[in-house]
Amino acid sequence: MAYITINHNFFKHNLDIFRQHLKTINPQKNIEVAAVLKDNAYGHGLEIMSDLAMKNGIKSVFVKNYNEALKVAHKFDSVTFFYGIAPEKSNNIYSTIHGFDDFAKIEKALGDMRGLGVELKVNVGMNRNGIEMKDLRKHIEVILKNDMRLIGILSHNGYGDEIGDEFHKEFDKFQEVKEQVKKLSKELGFALPRFHSLNSSCTLRTQQCDDDLVRIGIALYGYLTNEITIEAAKKLKPILKLYANRISTKLLDIGERIGYGGVTIMTNKRVVSTYDIGYGDGLYRLNGNKKLLLPNGEEILPRTSMDCFSCYGDTDEICVMEDAGYVAEVFDTVPYEVLTRLSPFITRIIV
Repeated sequence: MAYITINHNFFKHNLDIFRQHLKTINPQKNIEVAAVLKDNAYGHGLEIMSDLAMKNGIKSVFVKNYNEALKVAHKFDSVTFFYGIAPEKSNNIYSTIHGFDDFAKIEKALGDMRGLGVELKVNVGMNRNGIEMKDLRKHIEVILKNDMRLIGILSHNGYGDEIGDEFHKEFDKFQEVKEQVKKLSKELGFALPRFHSLNSSCTLRTQQCDDDLVRIGIALYGYLTNEITIEAAKKLKPILKLYANRISTKLLDIGERIGYGGVTIMTNKRVVSTYDIGYGDGLYRLNGNKKLLLPNGEEILPRTSMDCFSCYGDTDEICVMEDAGYVAEVFDTVPYEVLTRLSPFITRIIV
């Protein structure tokens, strides 16, 4: 049966890169490294990765929705979900507010909003989600009026990977957000929330940070997609490997064909085996237009099927993927997509 391994030493190695970097750029402040476990922990498995994060001292995590939050809330001090509305209150599960509409949805779902922990997201230039800075006061006033708990103020810098000045513009904009919130805190009499705006590439790129935490996602799993050179990123190690097991083996003659449509035609007499993973498990479908090599150098032969693929050889077990970056290059995408496609039903093992 196909399975995935997660290397716990590589995970710790990647985490240590961030902890050391933050100590170097701001030794006076103990900036927290929070783990982003959204979308089934970027395809690595929410359950197994939350265990690994907890064992490595992670206290705060970020997930996609309330269902993901509920599965891991017992493991962490703080769990924030980015999208949707919580159907009930929790001491350590926090909703993200993107605009006034969210207040109406929360009130409809809960009735009484008192005590609900929320984080307020502010748009600093990406123009995707979050409130505008000019509306900060109004949103905070609604939160205070309804006796909600303002846990955090966050933004998302969308230019950490890119060459140019936009990264610095968004960084500076969030500094303005923080100063405005600090003034409102004194004026309106509420405790300062935590501040956070930096993701994986932004954190490694910056040489200054006084946020309370950083949100590290794809880099914990061993990848970055940066255009700008970030030296520390070169040290990251992919933690996931995908394996498949042999289903059957055949000795095929010259001219014989393999699979649907017979796209692969034998040019030599060779041993061919099928293995138990296909596009139904999240592996990209090869139709003959692209060439994808296994880590051992053998080609995955088109066309691949929903539940299996063919390649030359008869090894009982074979490594299908050890670098999602390579697969992403072949299919003109990013490691995020390659990893999050992997079926949650594939067994995952920490090694």
